[in-house]
Amino acid sequence: MKKYIKLLAFIFLILIINACKEDFLERAPDDQINESTLFTKWDKVNDYANRAYWDLRAYRDRGIVTLSHFSLSGITDECKGTKVQNGIPDLFNSGSFGPSTGMVKYGAEGIYWGDVYASVRLCNKFLEGVEKYKSPDNPLDPGDLQKRVAEIHFMRAYFHFLIFRFYGDIVYLDRVPGITESFQRMSWTEALPKFMADLDYAIENLPVRHKQIDFGRVEKGTAMALKAILLYINASPMYNGGKLPGNDTRVGKETYSTYNKEKWKLAADAAKALMDLKDEAGAPRYTLYTGQGSAWQAESGNKVYARLKQLYIDFESIKNEYIFILARNKPEAWQRDHLPPSKTGASRLQPLQEQVDEYEFIGNDGYGYPIYDPQAAAKGYDDKNPYVNRDPRLYSDVMYHGCTYQNSVINTETGNDKIGANNATSTGYYLRKFYHEDWKVSGSWSLHFPIIRLPEIQLIYCEAMNRYYGPSADINTVLNNLRSRSFMAPVPPGLNEEELHKYIQRERRVELFYENKRYFYSRWNLEPTSETELAREQEWNTSANPSLPYPRTQKVVHGMKPVIDPTGKISVGSTKYRMERFKLEDRVFTDKNYFWPLTTTDLANDPGLIQNPNW
Repeated sequence: MKKYIKLLAFIFLILIINACKEDFLERAPDDQINESTLFTKWDKVNDYANRAYWDLRAYRDRGIVTLSHFSLSGITDECKGTKVQNGIPDLFNSGSFGPSTGMVKYGAEGIYWGDVYASVRLCNKFLEGVEKYKSPDNPLDPGDLQKRVAEIHFMRAYFHFLIFRFYGDIVYLDRVPGITESFQRMSWTEALPKFMADLDYAIENLPVRHKQIDFGRVEKGTAMALKAILLYINASPMYNGGKLPGNDTRVGKETYSTYNKEKWKLAADAAKALMDLKDEAGAPRYTLYTGQGSAWQAESGNKVYARLKQLYIDFESIKNEYIFILARNKPEAWQRDHLPPSKTGASRLQPLQEQVDEYEFIGNDGYGYPIYDPQAAAKGYDDKNPYVNRDPRLYSDVMYHGCTYQNSVINTETGNDKIGANNATSTGYYLRKFYHEDWKVSGSWSLHFPIIRLPEIQLIYCEAMNRYYGPSADINTVLNNLRSRSFMAPVPPGLNEEELHKYIQRERRVELFYENKRYFYSRWNLEPTSETELAREQEWNTSANPSLPYPRTQKVVHGMKPVIDPTGKISVGSTKYRMERFKLEDRVFTDKNYFWPLTTTDLANDPGLIQNPNW
């Protein structure tokens, strides 16, 4: 009963926020409201703070549809997008966007430079107004005003983070500027202390856990998690000794050119602080979801563990593993966009072979190995029969030829779901992550999209500790606990620093697949233009038999097709198949693709700004 009471409270909060937005849409703009009216009444102050939540949910970080009806997966080596609704991913992947072209005309309205600064202004106006008018506290629950102020300090940092992750050097605005004021972009070195100031204020003044009626609001741990992410970025190659290719015109490029190992310790300490956070009863505030035991989904032939589906549905998971959340991000009917045609779907985004290859093979010695490691083949992996003994998350995240979904077998060689059929896959795969296995067109379930989950912070901790101290039993414990939660085998013992680093990176790709992470982590690590990946790209361009993995340069992607073969090892009905890889398409990634360009409008509105590198 308590679970349902809390869930109702959670939904009630979202309804309040929705109602507040609708109310404000009927009002005059901020600068036409009498400030003494706005900031001297608790209900109006509270409504104004709630607008930041609405801005985030409706416009600035829309989760599963961040890129105007597509997730960011479609512009990474995670997924291929279809051409519906202007085919936004193809604009990015073909290089057909820029300061005054497709990006402006079609792309993700509401998440550009100028758009998000509108939300920054909202935060600054709130904080200045509350201070100027000494706004009253909630008479029914004293202390709420302090919480709202702390929440808006976090929101100001988060909105700046949204700008920073696409554009790099930003202007960190901690006040309401004048209408004619001009700005110059700050270096990351200058901006980071401002992020920390806002987040430290939020950490100091927010509760570890809100009361039930306020569930879903920013908490102490939310601010701690964002702090860990920012310090991870600070330690990553993009800002710590790596070389941005081409003409690096960033304001702070000189301060990023020297490697400082101590930055990794700062990131590790911040992540550990969040992992060690305790609630009022002394229990860990955030824990990995381990409900459902080892039960399977209740349908014939389905290999999906129930826990891996309940992770995104069960309120116990949302309450204890989710650190920051977009509630009711998409209704259940959204699944129709992505399911196979045989399930009335349109396969809007389809997993790529590059992503599927990251799900490790469980060897006969009880450890996990990447399929492109010679040890995988030595311990039983067969690329002609590639879906046997793989990381269980593969079966939960991806539909493949021969898998079972809703009591029927998916066939990508013939029928409605075959590669290239109308509304069907082009990669040989269909999305499955987040889906209810019993999805119905008329269903009322909504997806609560995780902006930050505990595993992201745990992986930051593992990577930072490995980079600072080297391999340790502590790192293996954290990493293997995360894997075992998903019924995955542990990492092999005795790994050196670089080998362990690759396991951590691969774990991030699998655990956080389709959660809008890959696009940014690959760039912060300068992966597409690293010496390792460029050398692998050269091998693929010149060798008759290049070795896996595929180059991670974001320039070419692949799929997997079934081929009828009497000696094949995959049976669908009475037909036997072997699986063959194929090249799907070339993509464009040049030096300029590390950051989005400022639009011509942004530059015209503020001549003090400079364009991003190589644009």
